[in-house]
Amino acid sequence: MKNIGFALIAAALLAGCSYGHKTLAISDSQRAAMAEDSRRVQDDERAERAERRAERRQEMMDEADAINRAYKDRKIYILH
Repeated sequence: MKNIGFALIAAALLAGCSYGHKTLAISDSQRAAMAEDSRRVQDDERAERAERRAERRQEMMDEADAINRAYKDRKIYILH
């Protein structure tokens, strides 16, 4: 049973290696489309990160406002 398993694994590894000599042939139009897709994805991710930063900034401001309203007339002393 072990030998069959080893034989199957060896066959799979050899089959995977048989495609190593092939190279990916990309035409200029495909290369341009891939570059455009890459730029679009990067722009979308950049916008999403900016949106998350703005949301987090708003959450922090809301938390600070709530703390200020809660302790408006109290003096807080922090002792070290």
